[in-house]
Amino acid sequence: MTVIFRMEPGSLGPDGAQYINEFCEFAQMQLQACAPIYIRWAIVPRLDKSLAEMEFQVANKKLAAAKASQYLAVFDENLNHFEEQLEDNLEAIINQYFGR
Repeated sequence: MTVIFRMEPGSLGPDGAQYINEFCEFAQMQLQACAPIYIRWAIVPRLDKSLAEMEFQVANKKLAAAKASQYLAVFDENLNHFEEQLEDNLEAIINQYFGR
């Protein structure tokens, strides 16, 4: 399953727009390095607020959250836990990126 996460530049602070593209590449590498084999990350800037912050796809077809939850359940993973882990990991990656 591909997980597209759209990162808002403001999440990186007031100058986030300057760093967002490079950060997204960095975050994607960090997340993919420790991801289970059934997850492929796509971390991209969220420049269009009309697009969801997180999107799930299988074979390039968009999955509703309920279907993504069913997919994760096959691997004994819970969608809420998955999202919480992502938030925690992104916080750590932001700190790592800025050398904090």
